[in-house]
Amino acid sequence: MVFSVIVLAHGAPCVGRSPANRARADAAARSLASLVDACVRGLAADALVLGPAGEGLDLVADDAGGTFLAGPDPMKTFAQALAAARCEHVFVLAAGFAPEQGFVDEVADIFAFGEAADAMILRAAPDTLLTRLAPGFAAPVGIIARKIAAQASGVCDPAALARRLKGVDLRVRARRIG
Repeated sequence: MVFSVIVLAHGAPCVGRSPANRARADAAARSLASLVDACVRGLAADALVLGPAGEGLDLVADDAGGTFLAGPDPMKTFAQALAAARCEHVFVLAAGFAPEQGFVDEVADIFAFGEAADAMILRAAPDTLLTRLAPGFAAPVGIIARKIAAQASGVCDPAALARRLKGVDLRVRARRIG
C-alpha cells in the first residue's frame, strides 16, 4: 500500500515576502523532508502542498517533485488536492510537523500485516503536563485515510478529519519543526 502526501500550509494570510511567509515555506519544506524515508521505502508516491500563493510554497513543492495548489478557500483547495492525489490512501500532514523515527516502519507494518483502520491518526508529541499524562489529548497533526473517506468528510484539517473518521492512534508521534 502507498499513500499520497498532502501538506497543509494554509494559515493567516501574509503579504509580500515577509518573515512569516519564509517561515511557512520553511515549515512545509521541513515536513516534506521528514518523509524522504517514506518515499525511499515506497510508501509515499506523490506529494501535494496546499497554501496561499506568492509565498514560495510553489518552489518548495517543485523542489520536492510535488504539486502546489493555491486558493483562497482551503476546503476547495483540499478537494482539488484529493482529486489530484494518485493513491487510494492520503496522508494529510500539517506543515511544521515531522513524524518521529519509526513512523515508516509502523505504517508499513499496519499496511502489510494488520488490517488498516479507516484512519490512522498521528498526534503531536506531548508538550504539556496533560499530554504527557494522557497522550490521547495531544492534537492530531496528521492522518492517513482513504481518499474517498476524506472527500466525504467535508473537512480539511487533520484534527477535524480525526474527529469525523474516528481512526486509531499511531504509536509514533510528530514533533514540531517549524
